Amino acid sequence: MGNRTSPDRRKAYAYVRVSTAEQAQHQTSLRQQTVDLKKYCTQNDIDLIEIFVEPGLSGSDWKRPEFKRMMLLATGDDHPVDCIVACDMARLARDVEFTVITQGQLQRAGVQCLFVYQKFEDSHFGMLHKLLTSWQDQDAIVKASMNTRRGLRGTAEEGFWVGGTVPLGYESRTVEVRSKKEKKKLFLNASEAAIVRMIFDLAEKGLNGSPLGGRAIAEYLNKHGYTRRGKKFYNATVAGILSRPHYLGRFPGNKFDEFGNLLPEEEWTWVDCPQLITQEQFDRVAALREERAPRNKPPRVVSGPTLLIGLAECEACGSGMTIRTGKGGRYRYYSCNSKVNRGASACDCPNVRAEKLDELVLGEVADRVFGEEHLEPLLTKVLDTSDEGRQHKIQELEQCEAKLADARRRLSNLHDAIETGAVSPRDPDITARLKQRRTEIDGLNTTVTTLHQQLERGPARITSAAVKKFGEIVRRELKHGKDEARQQIARAFIEKIHIGPKVEISGQTDALAHGVASVARSKGEVPTFDRKWCRLQDSNL
Repeated sequence: MGNRTSPDRRKAYAYVRVSTAEQAQHQTSLRQQTVDLKKYCTQNDIDLIEIFVEPGLSGSDWKRPEFKRMMLLATGDDHPVDCIVACDMARLARDVEFTVITQGQLQRAGVQCLFVYQKFEDSHFGMLHKLLTSWQDQDAIVKASMNTRRGLRGTAEEGFWVGGTVPLGYESRTVEVRSKKEKKKLFLNASEAAIVRMIFDLAEKGLNGSPLGGRAIAEYLNKHGYTRRGKKFYNATVAGILSRPHYLGRFPGNKFDEFGNLLPEEEWTWVDCPQLITQEQFDRVAALREERAPRNKPPRVVSGPTLLIGLAECEACGSGMTIRTGKGGRYRYYSCNSKVNRGASACDCPNVRAEKLDELVLGEVADRVFGEEHLEPLLTKVLDTSDEGRQHKIQELEQCEAKLADARRRLSNLHDAIETGAVSPRDPDITARLKQRRTEIDGLNTTVTTLHQQLERGPARITSAAVKKFGEIVRRELKHGKDEARQQIARAFIEKIHIGPKVEISGQTDALAHGVASVARSKGEVPTFDRKWCRLQDSNL
């Protein structure tokens, strides 16, 4: 924030920016820009309202968040500032088209642009001068980018490291200094190289002759204290290591032409480096990974759907449960996803045999929810089983529609007041009221839609016979139906399954109510179960 404002002084926002993360880290340029801007505002009787800081983003980037926020505020109907101040044109933008658009927006809002290091007339010729300056700034950055790409290509052609993150197993060392510029090459890092070789060996032979996948390798490394420069291994990092060409003794030092276009592979510039892995082993591992890839070998190696995926979650850490296989796909287990991706140390949730959990959960649901002695008591809590109940829902719908119309009218009044300038959209009270009205309308819309669905889908009266028939159909499908039907029923009536020392199953009784309605309409046929029947109630099964 800047100085206190005075009624007879101009008010301004200031904008400072540097292009690279390195410049932002050192803070020197940002600090100097801020000092010069404050001095300029003091000398010219300008009250500085706020300084917008954009560290490490190019002036050719149209999506700079702080710049967008400043423009949105500066061009607001409440006219918070008279001018925007920057050290020079290049700080605001290095793109002619972007300059034309933003200068036009500011001009229409009555906001002037002032610059510490540059002077422009407030006239047509001043605007032309600005555009020429912006073109020069854009030309400078384009030429600088082209020169950088040429330099990188030349560095690669001479066999030097072009920069970036050094792959695991290597370290960069300076081998030559030219005009104060260090030229580097890659050398082996013995301790890291041993880890890389271990990863390839595990991917090829595993611990007992059976290849390990990326997650299993990451789990093994993390469990035994190996790190990638202090960080844990993950499936993605292992996959990256197993596909990196550097370990064969060369890498692409340059893939782009001077304009930033990707070159054909035969035109890439390749740089030599120490070889870590033989071509034969690299190819064997690549072949194994290709064979195991999901596009070639589906993760579900047994017939039928995975019944409880998406419903089961770990009670200890809250992660979803995923399927893992053992003994070449003969056994399936539900495993904590966090444990699978980050290793056994991430969670102590045990693996659970899939067929045992499937039968346990579906059997309990069939007997304890859809059993004749349990189902009707559950339904009486939420179902109106008389014409009086249906009439109550009609009255509730009429009340909700009236409230919805009133809420829409109040929101329209607020919008009218904003358009006429009676109130400002940036007034905190107005903002809160707008949000409150929209939230209220969203909630009423949901309630009205749900009540319409209940009245359209539900029969006027649900009898005990319909409840009994519904229970019989669902129990039969859960116990003896095909896996697809069992999965459909599970997803329709089960909300969550918490896996821990004990298994807890929860769901919504509204789903049961609409299931009975579906059976009553189906005349004895097996209905299609839909999970989106109703969302008014949150009662547990």
